[in-house]
Amino acid sequence: MEHSITHACLVHAHPLECEAVAEWLRRRSYIELVGKCNNLEQITQLPYLKEIDIVVVFAHHAEKTADQILKIRKLYPKLKFLLLAPSPSAESVREVVRSGVSGYIVFEAELDEWERAIRAVSEGKVYYGQEVMLKLAETSMDKYIQDPAPSTRDFLSKREVEILRLVASEYSTNKIASELCISDKTVETHRRNLFQKLGVRNSVGLTKIAVRMGVV
Repeated sequence: MEHSITHACLVHAHPLECEAVAEWLRRRSYIELVGKCNNLEQITQLPYLKEIDIVVVFAHHAEKTADQILKIRKLYPKLKFLLLAPSPSAESVREVVRSGVSGYIVFEAELDEWERAIRAVSEGKVYYGQEVMLKLAETSMDKYIQDPAPSTRDFLSKREVEILRLVASEYSTNKIASELCISDKTVETHRRNLFQKLGVRNSVGLTKIAVRMGVV
């Protein structure tokens, strides 16, 4: 079965390393590398920005990069980001997750995890590396595991339950919209309502509650 081609842009501050990663990306049959940048500030200035599906970002300062990604996503909500950064602190991993990245792995990850992350994000899924997930598990999100699982009755609509199930199944906003025949904006509205009703701040929290509810 043939996969559609994903158009990617690479952001890397170091020219030699950038070219090495670019060559690795070019060898992926499902990726077409359409451009390279030294930093995220250059992304919004690219004349071919609308052609880009994924931005693969190498960053040494995850929290600062998360803030930049969040600002870009507000302007271009369909643009997906895969972040590669050093081993995260609890605070930095929370900031990156809040920025809405589609993928997040550490520099030191094996190449097969790079492959899994690229493929997942290319297919509209969300991918967090093992080290990132372990760090998330150490944060305040633990309290949602310890709390009793809430019931979906009375306070979640049928549509919200559907979206909760798809988020927990690693569907992106765009893919959820396509699956349910609604707009991306409507999906984001439902997602914000779920955050508020369930007392979580990101998709990881929604996924944990979905599992405990038996939605997935």
